[in-house]
Amino acid sequence: MTSRPDAAALADVYGPGKVGVVHFDAHPDCHNDMFGHLVTHATPIRRLIEDEHVPGRNFLQIGLRSAMAPDDALFGWMREHGMRTHFMAEIDRRGFDVVLQQAIDEALDGPKYLYVSLDIDVLDPAFAPGTGATEPPGLTNRELLPALRRICHETPVVGVEVVEVVPDLAPGYTTTMNARRAIFEALTGIAMRRKGLPGPAYLDPAVSGPPPVQHP
Repeated sequence: MTSRPDAAALADVYGPGKVGVVHFDAHPDCHNDMFGHLVTHATPIRRLIEDEHVPGRNFLQIGLRSAMAPDDALFGWMREHGMRTHFMAEIDRRGFDVVLQQAIDEALDGPKYLYVSLDIDVLDPAFAPGTGATEPPGLTNRELLPALRRICHETPVVGVEVVEVVPDLAPGYTTTMNARRAIFEALTGIAMRRKGLPGPAYLDPAVSGPPPVQHP
């Protein structure tokens, strides 16, 4: 995962505490170590926080659901550092649109700039089987892709990554196509922001159809 060096570099450029991270993932990625190693795909967030590149409260997570973690100790560490995490259980209970709007509001609460980290396993395995640690049930591509566009349009995103795509584990091109489209959606959102298109949740009326009828 490239979030540790990339987010740390952005913090060096823009200033410590000025860069937040929006992290889509099935896993928390803030363990202290993995098999005794401090630098692994399961530890980048802890390194970023403990090395004081990004404050814990500026880490926003969406889609966590691993059956193996976090345990009580990891939960305690996440809470101690003020991380804001939206689990799939919350998304199931409150609805994705509600959680996404709250996540955008939280992302804008403090950081001046944002880095988006997308681990493809935040998608349900039906949409991304080609990854190393699939975790059902996850987001659909119809939830994730517009969310990436919205975040990159409505917030000051300065960097994006898509990680843990392993095409040879997929029986078809599903994972690769969704990862590719995720990059397109993020770039589209950034272009929309630079063009000054209005928000939130902007859709071109030429393709989105008439607005819904408001009944009394």
